[in-house]
Amino acid sequence: MKLLTIKLLIVAVLMFAATSAFADYSYNFAVDTSSVAGQQGYVDLMFNPGNNSLGSATAAITNFNTDAALGTAVLTGGATGVLPGTVSIHNNTLTASTPYNDDFQQVTFGNNMNFSLNLSGAAGNSFLLYFYDGAIQNNLLTNDSVNGIATQIDMNQSGAVVTNNSNQITVTPIPAAAYLFGSGIMGLVGIRRKIKN
Repeated sequence: MKLLTIKLLIVAVLMFAATSAFADYSYNFAVDTSSVAGQQGYVDLMFNPGNNSLGSATAAITNFNTDAALGTAVLTGGATGVLPGTVSIHNNTLTASTPYNDDFQQVTFGNNMNFSLNLSGAAGNSFLLYFYDGAIQNNLLTNDSVNGIATQIDMNQSGAVVTNNSNQITVTPIPAAAYLFGSGIMGLVGIRRKIKN
């Protein structure tokens, strides 16, 4: 019986380690674009590997809805799909010919923009959200005067870190991974009790 308890503990530790090194993080984005409504501009959805990238990862943008008018999109690197449908951005190794993995979407801004983001895969990768004016000279909807990043999410070995530089953007975590981990632990406890009885 003691051996079974040790085995279950080892499985739980391995599950926890896996959720840190290779995990899913999901967020809902709500963007108030009313301050730039009617202006032409661009939304840049970017997903790039950092210097300490531990392997393959993907950013998936789903449930995209807006009252903005969408124009042409330029997909670079590991980006596939078309908004308002699903866009997947893989963290391809960046080269001189494809310096970014992103969906650069032309828009005429409306009052709001909403989407869901799921980050999956290895740690060491970053999702970046930018807004630009029509001339691509000025960043919009950001307090970051140096880099112009509206929101950045870094996947690291201990989790995901959200840096939101915009008063117009609300980022809400979707705790699906936590629920799955919790249900896995509860399942292990249930198996242990069943065997014990």
